[in-house]
Amino acid sequence: MKRIAKGFPVLSLCLLLMLAAATTNPTSLAQSKPAQKSEPAAQAPMAPQWLSVTVVHIKPELVLEYQDFMKNEALPTLQKGGMKSRETWTTAGFGESFEYVYVTPIDNFAQYDGPGPIVKALGEEGARAYGAKVRRFLSSSQTYAVQTRPDLSYMGKMSGPPKMAVVNWIHIAPGRNVDFENVIKNDIVPALKKADVLGYFVSQTVHGGDVNEYVTLTIVENFAEIGKGSPVIRGMGGQEAFNKFLSKVSGIIAHQERSVMRLVPELSFTAPVKAENK
Repeated sequence: MKRIAKGFPVLSLCLLLMLAAATTNPTSLAQSKPAQKSEPAAQAPMAPQWLSVTVVHIKPELVLEYQDFMKNEALPTLQKGGMKSRETWTTAGFGESFEYVYVTPIDNFAQYDGPGPIVKALGEEGARAYGAKVRRFLSSSQTYAVQTRPDLSYMGKMSGPPKMAVVNWIHIAPGRNVDFENVIKNDIVPALKKADVLGYFVSQTVHGGDVNEYVTLTIVENFAEIGKGSPVIRGMGGQEAFNKFLSKVSGIIAHQERSVMRLVPELSFTAPVKAENK
């Protein structure tokens, strides 16, 4: 399973991290004075975030039982063990069937030197029993450390968690990373802004997979939005302009695949953002 949704959910977590940065201090936001029109306030660039992304493929005959297990046993256990948030995504119509993608923030890589949340919640013996239950459902599982790339992303009109996303897994020819990132900044993002997309987010695989891989997510509200056609083509002004663009990226992209995924709220959780005391 080489074409795994390695960095996919980064989109949503990247988005939520950006939103959190703007709302962690609602009191100060409410009391802040409006910026002078002659000197608009500059927004500080978001720092890249490390995320753990686990992609699992479930045995088809056990999917419903797996969903019940995740909702009623796995999530409470992870929360008890101290996990602050976890997003769950799954294929929506187009892509690998019976695939689930789990995304959690990495606070510090030193956290992996100690016991994980399952051991913290259940103890060593309980964790072994838990692991046996989980393995019964799995056809495959792989975990990646990815880094969000807010410098290559576009927030758009996002104001909360997305519902769906068109996901591109893009493998870059060795040595062409800088060229690809310039294409994103100078061609793709401006086109998507013109097309007025809800959001566009980029992540990069660092550990556990292809280091020449980028994952991009274009947020969509529904399938009707997908039916309008490529927002890149629309933003560039049509097929002719897009064909010229394709000649520009020739030799940069070695391979890419596309799918549609949706957020699964009932299998996700996040710690509430706490407002500062006055």
